[in-house]
Formats: sequence, C-alpha cells, structure tokens
Amino acid sequence: MDESWEQLHPRQRKLIGALIILTASSAFMCCAAFYNGTTAIGLANRGLTTDATVVDVDRHGRASKVTVEFTPRSGEPLSAECTSCSPELDEGDRVRIRYNPEDLAPGVEDAENHGAQRVAVFNLVAATVLLSGAGFAGWRLHRDRPV
Repeated sequence: MDESWEQLHPRQRKLIGALIILTASSAFMCCAAFYNGTTAIGLANRGLTTDATVVDVDRHGRASKVTVEFTPRSGEPLSAECTSCSPELDEGDRVRIRYNPEDLAPGVEDAENHGAQRVAVFNLVAATVLLSGAGFAGWRLHRDRPV
C-alpha cells in the first residue's frame, strides 16, 4: 500500500472512505433519478390511459408485484407489471393505468399514482442528502489537514 495512505491519521482515512462511499452512492441515486425521470416524462408525454384487469398479485413481505392485462390500441391483449399499483389489489380488480405504447419495457403505472415521478423525486432528495454528507466529509478533511 502507498506510504502516504499509511501516514494519514485513522480519522482522515475514515473520512476519505466516507467521502468515496457518499459520492458513489450519490452518483448511483442520480442515475436512478434520471432513469425514473425519463420514464415519468415518457409516460406524461406519450402515455395513454386505459382500464386494465389485475391478473396476478405476487405478495412477498412488504413488497408486491402486480401484473395487469389490458388491450392497447393495437388490439392484442398484453400483460405488464404495474409498477405503482396498490398492493391491496386482488386478482380480477379493475384499475386505470397509463402506459407508453412505444415502450412497455419499464411496465405500466397506476394512472392516478405517478409512481415513476415519485421515485425520481425521492432519488433526487436522497442524492442531495448524500452529497451534503460528502460535502461535510470533505470540509472535515480540509479542516483537519496539517498546515
């Protein structure tokens, strides 16, 4: 290992480690916010709403996976995961969904819930908190450095 690393005070090494972890975590949260934001924008701009029927609810712990079936404009019935549907739904329930007819890969969302937008905002807030922590760690490193 580099001698300069070994010469650092243990508190400085911990602060450097925290700075690296907080910065990397913040970058990850920014990427997640970007992905969910583009999904939300795509649904807002090109999304269509329709009624769907819940065909499967897979509950495991606090999380659940809700699969709905709907008929898009193409006329072929499709199944997709509803990313923001309520976990209290049961098979056979009807729900109003929003979907992007050009890209069903991210799934569909409850038309009244705006799940992708909420996740994007949460990720941005989390990234801000993580960057604040990184800024604090950087400030402590700067303050504690020998003159």
